[in-house]
Amino acid sequence: MKWIKNIEDFTEHIFSTKERAAKRHLNSKNAEKPREVFERTCQLIADELKDIGFTYYPSQHKLKLESADKKYILFINFSSNRDNVAGQYVELSAVFYIESKDLKKYSKNHPLLNYWNETMIGRDIGSLVKGGEGNIIWNLADKNDFENAVLIIPQTTKENLISVFEDFQDSEIIAKEIERDNFELNNPMTTVQYLLMLNKQSIAEKYLSTFLTRKPEKILEDYKKAVEQFKNEGIPSEFIHGMGYGYEVALLETEYELKIKVPNIN
Repeated sequence: MKWIKNIEDFTEHIFSTKERAAKRHLNSKNAEKPREVFERTCQLIADELKDIGFTYYPSQHKLKLESADKKYILFINFSSNRDNVAGQYVELSAVFYIESKDLKKYSKNHPLLNYWNETMIGRDIGSLVKGGEGNIIWNLADKNDFENAVLIIPQTTKENLISVFEDFQDSEIIAKEIERDNFELNNPMTTVQYLLMLNKQSIAEKYLSTFLTRKPEKILEDYKKAVEQFKNEGIPSEFIHGMGYGYEVALLETEYELKIKVPNIN
């Protein structure tokens, strides 16, 4: 089991995986195929979670659990690596995300330009595992890693993830935590649309005002540039991914007619 805590860890992981793959012709031809190991592991994990209501979709390597009112859906997605090497390295990672049907409906009816969203939050399963920090990658070709994955993922789901899923179904808890600056959803757009859906515009405005005070200062700089751009050139017709949080905040302020307190930082 390997923890990926930062970009340096990720770069080292990619480098070593590529190097291993380049020597895959030296591996044992009798070893179980990586895809078979991966799919078998996913099925074992799914079997452990069947008793609490999860449905497994093998072709998508995805687990799904609906809330009692059918308004929220929890997904767990498994993924691997095309540079796996039979008998030496078979990667497994797991991410979870929570979707809201009410958020989807509101976002579609009130998109940010042409962009709508239904995912409240998405994280690596490692964010809920005690004893480490970051994302987790398991090597299923290693017996200890294989056993650890089959144990830890169902255990973490039952002990921690289900509680998170239940909390996300309580809109008042979520709104209060955002207001206290203790929490946010996937990004500013999702957080603001969620709050507006709940008719909590004042909290949305406070959230964005606070967001502009965060590091790096480039967020505030990009926000001010975007505001000037919109004044001179008008609002763009389509949402452009990758423009940065400052640009996104300026769009949210303009499109939803919000009142943001812009910090005076020299």
